[in-house]
Amino acid sequence: MRLLPSRARAAIACATAVAAAAASACTDITTLKQENPGQLSASTLYAPQNAQLIVNGAIADFDCAFTRYVVGSGLLSDELSNAIGSVDNYNYDARRLLTNADYGTGTCGNNQRPPIYTTLSVARASADTALARLREWTDAQMPAGVNRTRLIGQAATYAGYSLVLLGEGMCTAAINLGPELQPAQLFEQAKIRFDSAVVAATAANDQPTLNLALLGRARTLLNLKNPAAAATDAARIPAGFVANMVGEGTNNRRQNFVFISINQSNWSTVDASFRGLTTESGAADPRVAVTNTGRAGTAQGSQVWTADKYGSLTAPMPIARYAEAQLILAEARVAAGDLAGAAAAINAARAGRAALGTYSATGQTAAQVQAQIVEERRRELFLEGHRLGDMRRLNIPFTPAAGTAYPGGGGVYGSQTCFPLPDVERINNPTIAGGA
Repeated sequence: MRLLPSRARAAIACATAVAAAAASACTDITTLKQENPGQLSASTLYAPQNAQLIVNGAIADFDCAFTRYVVGSGLLSDELSNAIGSVDNYNYDARRLLTNADYGTGTCGNNQRPPIYTTLSVARASADTALARLREWTDAQMPAGVNRTRLIGQAATYAGYSLVLLGEGMCTAAINLGPELQPAQLFEQAKIRFDSAVVAATAANDQPTLNLALLGRARTLLNLKNPAAAATDAARIPAGFVANMVGEGTNNRRQNFVFISINQSNWSTVDASFRGLTTESGAADPRVAVTNTGRAGTAQGSQVWTADKYGSLTAPMPIARYAEAQLILAEARVAAGDLAGAAAAINAARAGRAALGTYSATGQTAAQVQAQIVEERRRELFLEGHRLGDMRRLNIPFTPAAGTAYPGGGGVYGSQTCFPLPDVERINNPTIAGGA
């Protein structure tokens, strides 16, 4: 589909690298009048009869961004390691990304190096656009059977999640050619979306969306260092709740990208720090079950280990679920000095897995219980897009440390702990470039 004939839309496309164009090409697009008699107009595309389709498209954009974020954040943190002999892949794994690299400009394809900034920015823009249009329309304009309030809740929820991931993964980011925003500012923007989502989903009696929005807001509030408010939302999540990105076998945008990256393409491998983990009793921990394929990657010395939880292109990837809510509660309980309550929440997150046993905080200090929560999150939320955000939020050291020799690819590990604002935004966003 062609871009709409608007200078503002073209500028946004350049800033978010949707067209993956060079800076000079973006200048041409934003300064020359564009004519295309075959293009779709906004009035044709953004019409009330397409409301459901527009929201479905925004959700699909998020699904694409989310599954790639899981892999990319896993590589930059400590969940995954590189297995392919490529300089750009080495830089990704070694935390020394160049600001013109694919993490900033890549889109939803079969990427060796997971795209982060453009995909999340497109997902956020798609959801925000849907939200704006839905607020302009009336209930009477909706097609039969379409609940506008319900769609508002869905669009706001996915806009919120896109912003949460931008805040957890990016060092800084921008919205709609606006100023360079720090993570806390991105989380505040996410909260605005989640607040709207909770109101709309409640009004529409849409419980699945309400649960997803509440848990997204709890996650956001934890990032904003408000554990008490986070606990209030997390406590409302019912046992058994899960919202998945459900993979599709034929649509590359919605295939399980962990499976593509490890099982299918040998680009990545489960990091050694997540192999062979056991419970307190010495049994294999089912939350981090992995398999040694016996295959060697093309990166020197690499061995491909797969994550058992994602065994196919269509394997669902949890966006949010009950165990996460309980671990947010546990963290809030520690902050409030309620160690027994924290232990109860940990055990609620562990429920249904006999091998894990029961955790007790008896005789433990608050620091020890908090350390247990960190480890529980590391295992429970393995390859679900949380680890990088946790490492930044909780000041968990990145290992190996910066300056340590990088095996296979040469050089040393860098000091990056987040994805830097890419050149495509810094150069083409007049608000940022003009202030440089």
